[in-house]
Amino acid sequence: MAKTGKDRKRQVVAEFRRSEILSAATKVFGSKGFEGTRMDDIAAEADLAKGTVYVYFQSKDEIYEAVVEQAVAEIFALTEQQVALATDFAGRLRAYIAVRLSYWREKQSLYRVMSSLNREVQNRKLILKCQRQVVDHLTAMFSDAAEQGELPKQDFEAAAWALMDMIRGLQERRMIHHEQSPEEEVRNLTGFTLRALGYVRAPGEKESSNA
Repeated sequence: MAKTGKDRKRQVVAEFRRSEILSAATKVFGSKGFEGTRMDDIAAEADLAKGTVYVYFQSKDEIYEAVVEQAVAEIFALTEQQVALATDFAGRLRAYIAVRLSYWREKQSLYRVMSSLNREVQNRKLILKCQRQVVDHLTAMFSDAAEQGELPKQDFEAAAWALMDMIRGLQERRMIHHEQSPEEEVRNLTGFTLRALGYVRAPGEKESSNA
């Protein structure tokens, strides 16, 4: 059955309210941490009645899961956009690393919350789901490069896990101290990964200063 004008309007309003709540929750989780955040805080930040928040989410845990899933969706969209602009594997890899480091640099407070909660048993299923998406995406990117003759065949899934761990390591070290500029982080990790994977440049292709 086709949706009526009222149904469409109701859906738009619901999506807008949900977006407002998640945006507010991202800010509150980042500033107060998960344990310090109450539903009242999220409602106040979103400028909504607490009852309205409960219409869309049953609990703080449900909101947190939605915040994480939204962040992951945003990262993947940004990554696809930037990777598509690259003309070779080195460029695609550089774009992939740069997007992830840049995104979490801007949302470092939220990353701190996620980092601490992901070590708890009840949150491991969620983080493993997110990690699986990253690994599958990287594995596909590596495999495509191998088909183009840019990489030798190897255990690309293991390489994907390793790269994801290195990116996470950079992000966590950044929360403690800053030793490198963002450009250096991207350049060094990209170059290291290209060498580890045995990247083969196309004939006539110049070595980029970023790799």
